Amino acid sequence: MKRYTFTSLFFLGVFFIILCYSCRTDTKPNNLSSIPIQKKIDTLNTYFNRASQRSNTETEKLEAIDSFLNAANNLNMDSLVYKGLRLKSNILFKSGHYQKAIGQANLMVKLAQKNTDSNNLGKAYYKIGYFYKETDNYLEAFKYYNQSFKILRNLKDSINAGKCLKSMANIQIALGDYNASKTTATDGLKYVESSSRHRIISGLYQSIGLSFYELGNQEEALLWNSKILNLFNDSIAKNKIGVKNLPIFRNSRASILAKQKKYKESIDILQTLLKDENVIQKQTQYAQILSNLGHVKFLDNPENFESEEMLIEALSIRQKENNQFGLFASNIHLTKYYRNKDLEKAKYHAHEAYQTIKDFGDYEASLEVLTLITELDPDSLEDHQRFKEASLQLMELRKKTREIYAPTRFENENLLKENERKNRKISRVRNQNAIYLLGILLLLTGIGFVVYFFRQQMRHLNQQNKIAQFEASYETETRISKRLHDELGNDIFQVMLQYQNDPHDPQIKDKLNSTYIRARDISRENNEFETGEAYAEELNNMLQNYAQNGIRLIVIGFDKMDWNDMDKTIKLTVYRVLQELMTNMQKHSQASLVKLMFSNTNNTLQIKYSDNGVGMAEEHVKSKNGLRNTEKRIEAIRGTLIFDSEKDKGFKAVIQIPN
Repeated sequence: MKRYTFTSLFFLGVFFIILCYSCRTDTKPNNLSSIPIQKKIDTLNTYFNRASQRSNTETEKLEAIDSFLNAANNLNMDSLVYKGLRLKSNILFKSGHYQKAIGQANLMVKLAQKNTDSNNLGKAYYKIGYFYKETDNYLEAFKYYNQSFKILRNLKDSINAGKCLKSMANIQIALGDYNASKTTATDGLKYVESSSRHRIISGLYQSIGLSFYELGNQEEALLWNSKILNLFNDSIAKNKIGVKNLPIFRNSRASILAKQKKYKESIDILQTLLKDENVIQKQTQYAQILSNLGHVKFLDNPENFESEEMLIEALSIRQKENNQFGLFASNIHLTKYYRNKDLEKAKYHAHEAYQTIKDFGDYEASLEVLTLITELDPDSLEDHQRFKEASLQLMELRKKTREIYAPTRFENENLLKENERKNRKISRVRNQNAIYLLGILLLLTGIGFVVYFFRQQMRHLNQQNKIAQFEASYETETRISKRLHDELGNDIFQVMLQYQNDPHDPQIKDKLNSTYIRARDISRENNEFETGEAYAEELNNMLQNYAQNGIRLIVIGFDKMDWNDMDKTIKLTVYRVLQELMTNMQKHSQASLVKLMFSNTNNTLQIKYSDNGVGMAEEHVKSKNGLRNTEKRIEAIRGTLIFDSEKDKGFKAVIQIPN
């Protein structure tokens, strides 16, 4: 036995010595072969540093980075190739070669896909999104940001996922889709709010605040602005966000206060900012704040002598800086200043604003200035047509961005639900283990009680739901049955008797036609339509359906309405009332132009309807069943409906509904 043990130990020792020797001999050549590779890497670093030097010309940088990429490809070192492509795309973009820069970024995508490198793929998509955003191609930018977000989200890179959502929310603000921006930015906070990435957090806060501001909810806008300013109370957060960015957020606060008509507070903030060294050094920012100050002073006192000087000075600075968006804002402020003082100057600055913005594809800004232009010159059919075209283009662009992000958000919600389900399962297992330590009998008793209790509850709830559904169905069927009997049954019976007496009676056809119209109305009133997130689109589609046969429809303020926060009953009423007004217009008014203005102030929804039709006498308005029903619908939800019409002077209606 001992002999066998000794022999085994001997052979084991020999095997170990051979293994160690082979490892040493294998290691030595590798160390030798790594020496020339290291020299090549040092050469690569020289090329890369030369391409990164700001003092070098564009040609020198591109030559150096091309040499770097050639050497990296020869070494088959994809990580260095990726690094080189990233730098080359930046050099090209800063030099104004935008398409070439995007081409290099697409090479980064292909390289990452070849290596199934999800991390670099997500970053490459983000870079392409950034390039498209900087060239005002918002739809493509949004698409690539969204692709980046989905990859980074799946990698659980919550910081960069939140950064993507911040960029997407900013695009939605640029498109004027404020409800969508608010939703996207709120989703972004779920990824970063518990982190120390205060710059991203402040950007998301700003997007939410701006969305509320544009939607007319200034209290919420002020709340989110305060969240940003509170971050500056923390020295670490202050350094990460950057003191130079503080004027941006304080300027936003001044705008919110001005909307609340707190002009003195707004003016104090803006005057303080004009003395800030960071603002003085940046002429574009100085001009922005100066223009805002002139505008707020005008709102506070239209007769003050300072506003015009400030607005003109700001315009002059922006002309020198060739700041196109700044010029647009200055001309808008001057249009509003001259609107009631000098109509010709107001028109001049309105058209200047339009000329500045028209080629940028910024349909939201175009709509803003075209609204002013059509108000100043309501007879200009050309401007009305431009307004309609810009409105349709903007709606189409917003629709496409929603189509891109909506499935992603659905996936995101499913992932959150799945994670919650897994967490609940883990928690349940842990609890079961803890309870198991206390005793199997206690665990089984507890589970049995819980199962029994929930089964009883579910049975009770199911029974209650069945009863409620039965009652609701019965009430609906009874109401429709009663209407069919009262309104149609008797008429049909009378027509049958009349036909039996005289089949050729000419009144039979008219009565049948009248009965058909009432049957159609009952069907229309009971048709269902979407009252959820797609309500705004469905309502708009219904309105646009009436813009046919030479009828032009102008809708103002529709996209600034926060329909999602409104009660379902209000949505139903608005839909039916507008449907009745548009039907009345199409049947009776002979109108060629219809205008709808939507606003939501002081928690009151207001809709103004007007057309250029033949109108009708007051007693005729009161006698029309459809319009009387419309009044009753509005009164049922504590609203008011005021008609204003005279023969040959068009038809107007003002709807007000508290919400």
